[in-house]
Amino acid sequence: MFDEKDIYGIAYRCPYLHRKDNCHLKEVDHLLFKEKVGWVQGLSVEKKEAILNRHKICSKNREHEEI
Repeated sequence: MFDEKDIYGIAYRCPYLHRKDNCHLKEVDHLLFKEKVGWVQGLSVEKKEAILNRHKICSKNREHEEI
């Protein structure tokens, strides 16, 4: 299981300040915060888990890029 608030955090902003071109959350960058909240609320649990799993993999890869 995942922490629901994590998806809101990464929908709001990428921890690396810019999203990679293949990031699924790039499609919501143009939305206002309130719209992002609505978008997240409309996601299924499975979709949220998939997004968070991709985020974990991406973050791990980006950590290694910075070294």
